[in-house]
Amino acid sequence: MRRIRRLAPSPAIVVACLALAVGLAGTGYAVTRLPRNSVTTVQVKDFSLLARDFKKGQLPAGPQGPQGPAGPAGAGAKWALVAPSGAIIAQSGGISSRHAGDGYYVLDFGASVQGHLIFASYSRSSDDRGAPGAIRAGTCTTSSNEGDNCVTGNDPRFVAVITYDAGSVIPIDHSFYVVVV
Repeated sequence: MRRIRRLAPSPAIVVACLALAVGLAGTGYAVTRLPRNSVTTVQVKDFSLLARDFKKGQLPAGPQGPQGPAGPAGAGAKWALVAPSGAIIAQSGGISSRHAGDGYYVLDFGASVQGHLIFASYSRSSDDRGAPGAIRAGTCTTSSNEGDNCVTGNDPRFVAVITYDAGSVIPIDHSFYVVVV
C-alpha cells in the first residue's frame, strides 16, 4: 500500500503569501478609503503616467505621422523609404531623391542636416533583388570632417547614400531607409 506524504509549505511560500495579502489589502484600502480627486500632481512622480491613465480627449493630440503620433522615427526626425530606382516610396515629408548612379543616391532634406545623426538601413521592397552588402550615408559637404564630396554638389541639405553588393565592393541599387534625427 502506498503512503501519501503531505508536504508543509516552506517558509518562503508563507512569507510570499503574507506579502501578497498585505499588498492587496493596501490597494483595497486606497480604492475604498481615499477621497475622490485626493491624489494631486504633488503625489505623482514625473513621467510615471501613461496615455492610458487619462480619459479620451484629456491629452492634446501631437503631430500625426504615417505610423503613429510622431511617425516611426519620433518627433523632429525626417525619414524616407527609397526604392532601388531612387523613387521615394514613403517619407515624413519635404524630401526629394535623385538616383545619381549605380547604388548612389542623393536626397534633399530641404534644410541643413549638418551636425545631425544620419542612419541608413536596407529595406526589402518588391522590386529589390540580390543580397545587400555595406551601406554608407553622410552629408554632401566638405566644410567639416563629417561630410564628403557628392556628384550633385556640396550642399548641407543633401545626404548621399551608397548601397553595395553582397561583397561590399561594387555599388549596386537597393531599397533603403534613411533617417535624419
